[in-house]
Amino acid sequence: MSNGRLERRIAKTVKLEVCPLDGSASKETTLTENVSGQGVRVVLHQKLQPRQEAVLISPTEGVRSTAKVVYCRRLADNRFAVGLELSKRVEAWAKSY
Repeated sequence: MSNGRLERRIAKTVKLEVCPLDGSASKETTLTENVSGQGVRVVLHQKLQPRQEAVLISPTEGVRSTAKVVYCRRLADNRFAVGLELSKRVEAWAKSY
């Protein structure tokens, strides 16, 4: 059964700034839960909408990319699990660690 992903995600913690492009939410610094060359999952304090675009910046890994929200699910602690599809592939996140 397919989960809709083109490649497998790996558990990796990366410090990431998430900056919504439409100004509906403020920039938030968080950590990734998992990554792939084409997407990431993060936990945020603010809700984002599916198809909303954001800039993702990881200064420690030299990554800057736009991304589109695929899903945003409320967690028990009133934070949100957000799946983001990257606009360009990040090879550093595609490698198996």
